[in-house]
Formats: sequence, structure tokens, C-alpha cells
Amino acid sequence: MVFVYIIVSSILLYYAIKYGIRDGLIDRDANKEKLIYLQKSTNLFEEIGDINRAISKENKAEAKRIYDESLNVLLSEMESKEKYDTLIQYKQKIEHFNNK
Repeated sequence: MVFVYIIVSSILLYYAIKYGIRDGLIDRDANKEKLIYLQKSTNLFEEIGDINRAISKENKAEAKRIYDESLNVLLSEMESKEKYDTLIQYKQKIEHFNNK
């Protein structure tokens, strides 16, 4: 009788794992675009931080403000595409100060 319980429980475990992995892959594929834009946004934020560190002292306050705003955008609840577009605008603004 114990042998039957072991067989039944192993079959149930097999299906639980099989459908759990399948659902995880479906969720990943459904959020693929969101994940791509999130990664792009993170890379843009790193570039903004690098530019912020390279800016001269006379523009440092404005660059710090742009950096802080871009951090707020990255951590906000906006859609991923909106975050990316906003961070592109902030990068262009901070590059303008870097070129002065």
C-alpha cells in the first residue's frame, strides 16, 4: 500500500512541476517586452550616472537634479516604455550640460 502512495505522489509531483514550469515560461514570454524596456532603462540610468560624475562643478547642481529625477522615474510605477522614453529625454538634457 505504501508503494502505491509513493507512485501516486510522484505522479502528482511530476505534473505539479511540469505545469509550474510551463506557467513560469508563459509569464516570462508575456512580460518579455516589459523586461526588455526595463533593462534598457537601467542601462540608460547607468549612463546618466556616468555623465553626472563627469560633469564639471559649475553645472553639478543641475546635473544632480536631473540624476535625481531620472532615479525617481526609474523607481516609479510608470509603464516600462514610458520610463524608457523619459530617461532618454533626461539623458539628452544631462548630455547638454556635459557639452558646455
